[in-house]
Amino acid sequence: MSTPLFAAQAVLIEGADAVAFANAQFTIDVGALAEGHWRWCAWLDAQGRALHVFALLRTHADALLAWQPLGDAETMRAALSRYVFRSKVTLRTLHEWSVWSLDAAQSTRPAPRTIAFENDGYAIALEGGARTAWLGPGVTDRDDDEARDRWRRTDVTAGLPLIDAATRAAFTPQALDLERIDAISFGKGCYPGQEIAARLHFRGGNKRRLRAFAFGADIDAPAPGTPIIAADGTSKGIVLYAARDALLGVVNDGDDETPLQIDATRAIDLSTIPFVV
Repeated sequence: MSTPLFAAQAVLIEGADAVAFANAQFTIDVGALAEGHWRWCAWLDAQGRALHVFALLRTHADALLAWQPLGDAETMRAALSRYVFRSKVTLRTLHEWSVWSLDAAQSTRPAPRTIAFENDGYAIALEGGARTAWLGPGVTDRDDDEARDRWRRTDVTAGLPLIDAATRAAFTPQALDLERIDAISFGKGCYPGQEIAARLHFRGGNKRRLRAFAFGADIDAPAPGTPIIAADGTSKGIVLYAARDALLGVVNDGDDETPLQIDATRAIDLSTIPFVV
């Protein structure tokens, strides 16, 4: 059975200059992204810190869809619109679209990084096991908190570095491990923040790492931006997002080997867990 998850936070970028416009802003080589394919991607600020992390789908030759599994599409659209100038491109937030988890028994899993065009929407296979997301028109009043939590936990264990308003402009591509998910290019033309990101890539200097942690299932999931601390209260990192018993966070290099917890008043102990492709 296919299951509704949440409203799709997606921006449609279309027009004769859509690819060139996106290529000048985003971290991947958009021109090399073939029609009917998708990649993880990011948009950085001038200081080389991630504003948005998203899946970029090239749905047609002159159309792209930027889907944020976590975040706000309208914020991204409004910010991008400031850079359109004379480009032949239009930006539109897809307000009445939803994301569904497709049942493997009811649909053919798309090949990696390809788009399956289904029911006026798009299906893509995501990391973290045999799961497929469908993005398409329509809203649902069905409410399945358990399904959403399972989905988000799989995002955690897959190590997908998703950010929202609480963690926007806080981390470099290296801290978010964007290279691991092929979400950044250091060989394409210029884009915002490229110089700083490239310097960290080629010369080193990154001191923070993306890590997944498990914690007790009887505790409320910490909100994005929650501090990760040592037993003495020293700040060691920040939560990106969490599910019922697991979270993804960015911690200081080497500190994932020391005892960590969330919130000195609750002493939630954390234990590292490996990423699952």
